[in-house]
Amino acid sequence: MNAALSGLHAVVTGAGRGIGRATAITLAELGADVAVVDIDLRSGNETLVEQNDSTTEVIAALGSRTMGLEADLTEEASAAMVVSAVLEAWGGFDILVNVAGGAITPFEGSRASVTSPADIRKALDVNLMSAIYLCQASVSALRASASPSIVNITSLSAEGVLPGGSYAGYALSKAALAHYTRYLAADLGQYSIRVNAVSPGYVMTERVRANSATTGFADKASHSALGRLGEPEDVARTIAFLASPNSSYVTGHILAVDGMTRLA
Repeated sequence: MNAALSGLHAVVTGAGRGIGRATAITLAELGADVAVVDIDLRSGNETLVEQNDSTTEVIAALGSRTMGLEADLTEEASAAMVVSAVLEAWGGFDILVNVAGGAITPFEGSRASVTSPADIRKALDVNLMSAIYLCQASVSALRASASPSIVNITSLSAEGVLPGGSYAGYALSKAALAHYTRYLAADLGQYSIRVNAVSPGYVMTERVRANSATTGFADKASHSALGRLGEPEDVARTIAFLASPNSSYVTGHILAVDGMTRLA
């Protein structure tokens, strides 16, 4: 095992499946103990690849300590509950990775001119406020760490515009999270807490694969300079770098992991 994160404790949200699951497992492979947080810890059961073992089971098999916490992170009180549970079990933590989130509006109704105000508010709760709640709740614990780091997950759509103006609510909520990341980095630098974000392009999670007939995202490989779609592990390894002491002088940065994808 590469022990780059040995002795560190991490909290990863949205870790039941997809990028969150890959991130939690990657951090454990690097030696970290990982608290797995999701609204449904068995959310990966709906996919063929992830249905055999929960994220916590995989991490435990790697030899790292782990715990599973189910929480609706759109509720502010859930953030305090997560932090309290981790502090009680481990005494502290060093890494926070906010992966929880997703598109709220179905593709057909997601264009900027028709997406509903209710869906936009929900997208802000799911993609922005959930991360803000947990970032703020974690500051005291991270100040006590010798190697504190926060990594948020934004999106390629936060940097540009998806074809046809689709997924507008999702994109604007991720754009807001990107700028919040920069502001939080400026604020917490005084405590040596680094705050960065990863901006994935088209990533072939099981959910993307299942919806690709409608969205066409599975056919976007030709839009990447590398001629392929991303895999969850591509994003997870980048998150691990930003979470580790190897990036000790990197903060306030939004790092694209998109294979140089064109949105047009």
